[in-house]
Amino acid sequence: MKQVLKKICIYQPNVFPPLHYFNRIMNSDMWVMLDDVQINRKVGQTRFSLKINGDKHVRTVPLLGGNRIKINEAAITYQEDWIAKLQKTFDHAYARSPYFEMVRSIVFNYIDLHQRMNTGFHLFCEQFTIDMLRMLGWQGSVISSTGMTRDSRASERMAEIVHDLNGTHYVCGGEGFRQYVELDHFRRRSLSVIVQDWRCPEYPQSKGKFVPNLSILDLIANVGLNGAKELLVSGGTAGWRAYS
Repeated sequence: MKQVLKKICIYQPNVFPPLHYFNRIMNSDMWVMLDDVQINRKVGQTRFSLKINGDKHVRTVPLLGGNRIKINEAAITYQEDWIAKLQKTFDHAYARSPYFEMVRSIVFNYIDLHQRMNTGFHLFCEQFTIDMLRMLGWQGSVISSTGMTRDSRASERMAEIVHDLNGTHYVCGGEGFRQYVELDHFRRRSLSVIVQDWRCPEYPQSKGKFVPNLSILDLIANVGLNGAKELLVSGGTAGWRAYS
């Protein structure tokens, strides 16, 4: 009997994620939210990028606590004025974009809801991403890593998670593959590794040169949900390296 392929990607939650994040998930069958590890501010889980006056600008959602807090324990500082500043910045950057009203409503209604609920950081990130994936037509499965195996580190833990979830392929990024993936951990479990190799296609943006891989907010503001879906699954996994 032919084995049914099950591609699993494992990602830390991110605020209003960049496009390669969605591309990897939408080319997988399951997204495991790696939300029981420490926040790595160098990775940028609290940051997202918009195009303002023709250039890439990074915005940050402020958190309480220091640098060694876990993602699923982090709290957002809702009482600061970052929300009002973000509204002003977003309006300035995207007011003339064709889908401005739609994406503005999505973003700030979402922030308002979770501010009233005082939602923690990981749920804020995860629920937005899940909502957006459903809007974009992705019907895969989502599961939290909390409570799953933690006895091993990095590469071996990823292999154990994929194996325990009956996956056949682990879908990772090029940087992650270079930094921590040890293929023997996957081969011992009869798993394959697929390395994402996606280049963001150009799409209409505001003035200035095209800036790739901004937040999903930029893409939807400029091309809408249907255009975003088409772009994010373009090419599938053709040309991505696979290791068995």
